[in-house]
Amino acid sequence: MIPTLIQLDPDNLSGARRRLFEACHPPSDTLDALVQIVALFPRPALLAIDELQAELYRQLVLADKFTFDLETDTLIVYATDPDTLIDGLIEMAMYLTGFSTMMGNADAWVVEFTAGAWKPVKNRIKRQLGLPVRDKPRGVVGLPPTPGGGSDDPYPFRTLVSTYDRGSFEQMALLAARDEIAVYFPPEAHPKVLAAYVYMRRAMQEVAQGIGLEAYQAFNERLIEALQRMEILFAPSTLPPPQWIAGVDDEPGPGSASGLLGFLPSAPPRPRQTPDDPFAAFIEQLFPDDPPGDDSPGDNPPA
Repeated sequence: MIPTLIQLDPDNLSGARRRLFEACHPPSDTLDALVQIVALFPRPALLAIDELQAELYRQLVLADKFTFDLETDTLIVYATDPDTLIDGLIEMAMYLTGFSTMMGNADAWVVEFTAGAWKPVKNRIKRQLGLPVRDKPRGVVGLPPTPGGGSDDPYPFRTLVSTYDRGSFEQMALLAARDEIAVYFPPEAHPKVLAAYVYMRRAMQEVAQGIGLEAYQAFNERLIEALQRMEILFAPSTLPPPQWIAGVDDEPGPGSASGLLGFLPSAPPRPRQTPDDPFAAFIEQLFPDDPPGDDSPGDNPPA
């Protein structure tokens, strides 16, 4: 199935409105918001609607349902719900304006850190446009398992965070980049794993502080400085790979930043089975059928 492809031209907003309506059929208020966002584009761009992978991305509850094709200035969306379209078009406006994406960087944590630093800027743009911003977490990661779990490792998140290595560091970058997710750290968490998560959350906010669409150069400079500090403080390039990830030096495994939540820039994931992978069961525990309430669990609240 060939993706639906439409052009969005900030100098032809009536045409952009018509094409968006014909391709996505958004509610009228969403359509108004989308046209407002297209008006922020510094130049025309393409929007591709990839229905072939739509079902896959519906199952990846934490993965962004859009990405960029950097060679053609195309925004590729895998869903056409209002949140995906609005978030995707705002980030497209940021990309076209000049915000660094770090896409293609060999270190997955660098891409994740950059994505996390984009989000406060995106939310600031939403507020400027009068669009709602979700401030409350919509899920908690790392809660102790319910009694009676049948897996070999009933608490794989504890296994993950109890050792400071490449896998746990990359997962902290991924989770820190998702401000809609609260993270519960068990008492057994390695101090440097917790420190990496807390530091990255704060650093992402600092990179984005006071940044609007026009201040992309300041953002990019702060981003480079923050990444350099991360290298000095946590030395991620020197960390050993987790022993339970097979072939980690050759391709991303189930515990890599791309493997945890199915975050992939353009292609669907290929399932891999690793017998000793303590993270496999955790993937299905991210959002239980009965989500946790508003009360903080236990003595160690979510970060």
